[in-house]
Amino acid sequence: MICSKPLPYWRRTTAVSTTTLILLLLTFPSAYGFRPPASHSRKPARRLIGADSHNHNIIIRAPELLRLSATTTTNNKVIKTDAEWKRDLSPDAYNVLRNSGTEPANTSPLNSIKATIDEGTFTCAGCNSPLFQASTKYESGTGWPSFHSPLDGRAVDLDVDFKLIVPRTEVRCATCDGHLGHVFDDGPKPSGKRYCLNGVALRFVRDGVDEELMEEVAERAAEVGGGVVVVKQPLSAVLPGAAFDGVVAALFLGTFVQRASGGELVGADAGFGAVFQFFPLVVGAFYAGGFLNKIAGAFVDEG
Repeated sequence: MICSKPLPYWRRTTAVSTTTLILLLLTFPSAYGFRPPASHSRKPARRLIGADSHNHNIIIRAPELLRLSATTTTNNKVIKTDAEWKRDLSPDAYNVLRNSGTEPANTSPLNSIKATIDEGTFTCAGCNSPLFQASTKYESGTGWPSFHSPLDGRAVDLDVDFKLIVPRTEVRCATCDGHLGHVFDDGPKPSGKRYCLNGVALRFVRDGVDEELMEEVAERAAEVGGGVVVVKQPLSAVLPGAAFDGVVAALFLGTFVQRASGGELVGADAGFGAVFQFFPLVVGAFYAGGFLNKIAGAFVDEG
């Protein structure tokens, strides 16, 4: 029988931490919206002048057919039957807005809109309600139109989505309840949010095309007063993600504390092992920060 000495702590930590890191890397990107550009043969929709009720992935430059008639409007909510939505929306728009589908990455012509060049408003393709100003759009590298802040707290509603098992915060139009996309906590300043949306669920109306829309946007923007718009997330959307981050943080931090209290940390003369033994601490701190950020986001006031 051959007996061997137990592996030093840093080697055991390396093996366990490496396995855990691989699992996290496999699940984290798709769960939280970090996706590489999809390879596909579908060509991006061409830009059109004007609009019609069966093509919503467009950039509007002409005033005709800008507003869709709602079957029923109750308390500023647009309500239609499923048959009416199918009649008024293109198949792609219906799949996203009414069935919470996702368009392929890098297929929307709205990706070409630049905050530093283009002036206008992104509206809902289902009801034409103003959602985001062009100045809040930025290039996220995900292949979908991304924004850091909505027009105001009345533009969108947030809910929880478990379609990928790991909870995500869903973004819906506050007027017609159409699915737009998801919001993540990895956006730029000033909000730190990334509203990652489907282009087919949006329209872009350039300033000067629809005077009524411009007046409404100006009034609502004035109410915000130039401040950062942060929409309060419902607890149902925050708690699952916060719980996930909290559990991961507790596991990694607990492992590090247990090893440290047991005197199993190695000195600097161990080389790479001395550095890698702090990996659980770094990962634990990262997820602890995510936990605190989500909890804080559940109690902020809407902008």
